[in-house]
Amino acid sequence: MALKRILTLLLLMAVMILPLQGATVSFLVIETGLRDDRKANEYSVLWESSLMDVFFEEGHIVSNSPSLHLAQKTDKELPDEAMADLSGAIDGGVDYFILALLDFPAVAGGKVQKPGDISLRLYKTRPYQFLYEERYAGRNNNNMKDEFARVKQTVRRLIPHING
Repeated sequence: MALKRILTLLLLMAVMILPLQGATVSFLVIETGLRDDRKANEYSVLWESSLMDVFFEEGHIVSNSPSLHLAQKTDKELPDEAMADLSGAIDGGVDYFILALLDFPAVAGGKVQKPGDISLRLYKTRPYQFLYEERYAGRNNNNMKDEFARVKQTVRRLIPHING
């Protein structure tokens, strides 16, 4: 009986000593090239959902900022408009910040636009450091279920770059 208690105590101590694997991750989706007077694009929602799902499934604590809409694509690694969200993440104690840039080509008419060039950028917040970028080329895929699976597969490529 005493041996059973000692083994149970040792097991509990081992579990308590092991570090937690989850990191805190915040992300921001930025759309470029869309008009400001429209509702959220379904592809932006798709990327937002994929980021949340993948990182949550991996055991990370996730949060996000409301999507931003920019008139045109910027050449900056981190657009000025994203600085407030990054600062908020750093002040909130977030370990990693992910920026998803969805560039929508100009299309006439009221069609649902699909992003052409998509870039996922991973930053460590303390100390601030750019870690990795993953690019995704949009396809003319009408099946949202297949597209969701492809997007999640792309997002999973960021996981090995998080040290949790």
